[in-house]
Amino acid sequence: MSTLRQAAHLAVAAQREKLAHWMRSMGYATGHGDTIEALLDHLGTQIAEGLEAEVLMEREACAKVCDEYAQAKYAAIAIRARGNK
Repeated sequence: MSTLRQAAHLAVAAQREKLAHWMRSMGYATGHGDTIEALLDHLGTQIAEGLEAEVLMEREACAKVCDEYAQAKYAAIAIRARGNK
């Protein structure tokens, strides 16, 4: 392995360790030994769940706006139905 490649691997490992340390200090835990990989996987899952929750909240907010207009009642139903696919 070239010296440049080794340096790059060390830099990435150092950044991963910093992130894992921060996650541990913030109380993130997987219950699986808290390896760097487990912590990163756990963080990825939490981010995905948070994004999904935001999408659901936005969908509901749009549907509520439609509820305010009688002619848009079917639009509100359709927007809510999209989350049930």
